[in-house]
Amino acid sequence: MSSGFLIGIIFSYYLGYKAGSTIYKTFLVKFITAFSLLLLFYKYSFSISFFLFAFFVYSLISVSVVDYFHKIIPAVFPILMVIFGVIFSFFNVSLGENIFFRFVHSLQGILVGAGSLFVVSFLGDLIYKKEVIGFGDVKLMAGVGAFIGCQRILFAIFIAAVLASIVGFILIIIKRITRKDYIAFGPFLSLGSFLTVFLPQPSILIDKFFFLETQLLTKLLGA
Repeated sequence: MSSGFLIGIIFSYYLGYKAGSTIYKTFLVKFITAFSLLLLFYKYSFSISFFLFAFFVYSLISVSVVDYFHKIIPAVFPILMVIFGVIFSFFNVSLGENIFFRFVHSLQGILVGAGSLFVVSFLGDLIYKKEVIGFGDVKLMAGVGAFIGCQRILFAIFIAAVLASIVGFILIIIKRITRKDYIAFGPFLSLGSFLTVFLPQPSILIDKFFFLETQLLTKLLGA
């Protein structure tokens, strides 16, 4: 664990986060990066998956920083995520046990990630007559999907939507923003995507939910 934290500090301190001519190397960003890599090291130890998801984390944090300050997601990060995600999908144990299906799941993740947000974006434009989700978010989830597959990508979008709704509601209540203001969705998508790396498969969570619900109803009816 200490090795993972050390690697995180080295990565975050010397790489930095560049957007145009501005480099974001704040203590908070470095701490988040180091802590994220510590968690990855705890999960994957010293393996190809660790370095693969270290790049994944670096990309997500970079996207979040740029989107938060500039309301834009540079295409370079999603493109690189798609390329590396597909090429190294054979070594990505989070995509399954079978090597061939890892590659297939990576491709499916790209299609489902980009496709689902594209549909939401299209419907939002159609209903609200304005941009609801930027195309940068669509490209980002294509890159994320290459790493985590089709099941987790939908889970990540769901988590991001819930978190964004909660934060947006709080900001409106305290009058920091209005209903018409735009909130950068990239950081929420990044956080949701990162969390799914450590959460069980959505199907397992759903099974557990129904199992607990059945137990609760049995106790209530039995009482």
